[in-house]
Amino acid sequence: MLRATATVLVISLTALLGWLAFAGRAPRADFVVASDELRTIDPQRVSLLDEIQVTQALFEGLTRLHPLTLQPEPAVAASWDFDAARSTYTFHLRPEARWSNGDPVLAEHFRAAWLRALDPHTEAQYASLLFVINGAEAYYRSCLNDDPGDDLPADRVGVDAPDGRTLRVHLANPCPYFLDLTSFPTLAPVHPPTLGRFALPDGREDRSRRHLWTRPENIVCNGAFVLERWDFKRRLLLRRNPHYWDRDSVGVETIEVSIVSPNAALIGYEVGRIDLVRTLEPETAAVLFERLQAGQRDDFHVGDRFATYFFRVNCKRPPLDNPDLRKALSLAIDKPALCEHILGLGETPADTYVPRAALRLMPRQTADGRTVYYQPPAGLGAGLSYAQRVALAREHLRRSGFDPLASRPIELAYAPEPPIQRRIAEAVQAMWEPALGIRVELRVLERKVLSEKIRNLDYDLARSDWYGDYLDPLTFLDLFTSASGQNRTGWENAEYDRLIAAAVREQDDARRFALLAEAERILCEQELPIVPLYFKRGNYLLRPTFTGVMDNVRDLLPIHRVQRRG
Repeated sequence: MLRATATVLVISLTALLGWLAFAGRAPRADFVVASDELRTIDPQRVSLLDEIQVTQALFEGLTRLHPLTLQPEPAVAASWDFDAARSTYTFHLRPEARWSNGDPVLAEHFRAAWLRALDPHTEAQYASLLFVINGAEAYYRSCLNDDPGDDLPADRVGVDAPDGRTLRVHLANPCPYFLDLTSFPTLAPVHPPTLGRFALPDGREDRSRRHLWTRPENIVCNGAFVLERWDFKRRLLLRRNPHYWDRDSVGVETIEVSIVSPNAALIGYEVGRIDLVRTLEPETAAVLFERLQAGQRDDFHVGDRFATYFFRVNCKRPPLDNPDLRKALSLAIDKPALCEHILGLGETPADTYVPRAALRLMPRQTADGRTVYYQPPAGLGAGLSYAQRVALAREHLRRSGFDPLASRPIELAYAPEPPIQRRIAEAVQAMWEPALGIRVELRVLERKVLSEKIRNLDYDLARSDWYGDYLDPLTFLDLFTSASGQNRTGWENAEYDRLIAAAVREQDDARRFALLAEAERILCEQELPIVPLYFKRGNYLLRPTFTGVMDNVRDLLPIHRVQRRG
């Protein structure tokens, strides 16, 4: 563990030069946020947390999430209702909702945006979120080819706008988290006339020009802020939207999003030029966490996240096609020691997949009025001491028939950044070899190469993590169905698929949660196509003169809700 000296970190030359470039800019915005590089701010195409953070300041959906409880609140939709089966939602848009050019926000704008997300040529990373809508997945798949004549008619998708202020949505199955989805940028509206200016003559998007509509001189927004300036790879300047329906609640006039490295961001924060830093090097975060616990800082915030760190296992490649060997590997990791001595932010060891910290945020109401919560299985080896886990691991190793001395080494692949990946891999290697006698080779691969090898099942074990996209266990468990494009383990289990499919159709939430828990039991106690290590935590620095940016398990820091204290 690093120990703090006079400063929190050693300033690298790159960070210093980055800071000098940053510090020379003026004038200062009311609130300055450090950010990684943004690839896009197109609401249908964003996928990274920093992109989502900025996009949610510019575009607003039917609902928004309370920054602390993450419960859906009215946004562009002033209200909504649904039928008895909760399969049809009717949203009533507020008449005062306006685009930044003064145009009214209409129900048809939402329908157009959702159909746009369902067009594979848009390359919406989260298009599958819309598959809960009746006909949406079939429409998406019909559009995968290049012949528009093969596309299903858009009216097959269960979204219609009876009038400008009413949006009706027909779901394929009851979806208890649907109002959570309607807050996501993928489901935010876009201004059709603006997109139309950069489309092909037949109305389809022109891929070579589609980025132009999000330039400051072209973009039309409906969120709390508008984009005033974008210096590519340097900064964005957001200004309060005078046409925003809830403009009186907006606490600052301008927000600067500064594209800087984590080290340069920290320097900027310490000298008073940056107000929010959400990306810190793990070693730096560990030092700040020590100071927080010692009562030496009150501006560093740490909290559990709806995220799990795990190893993917290639279940198609011997010897890891044997579930007993996979169980042995999971049991032989001293996960509490890993969290305490390697990670250093108070992470929780994981023997299951769905993060425990979010369970209290997923209440569901049954037909008889009871409130139910998801109850995950215990997980393989839960409650055992490490010595007991190792003994059980050796028994599973014996059952597997795997002879470490007569077999090739098992490879564990990880990316070089952040450096904590190497420390985790080395720690696990140091646990497996004496506990099981298994030779482990560590393989460092650039992130893109590692991702490609995982997609192609060209690996033994590979580090992975997953952040939930909405507050429901399904956002984790759906990944490992046989048909999931995110599975990437080669593992297929008919009973698991059946349980997930039954849970999707189930209307009673108590029974639905029971089905999902049984699926997680197969995943984490019986089959182990993944090896869970720990539930992740997040951290950020926020200048104490500001409030409104609240820690939450989704790691969503709503910069558009920031307020000055006092």
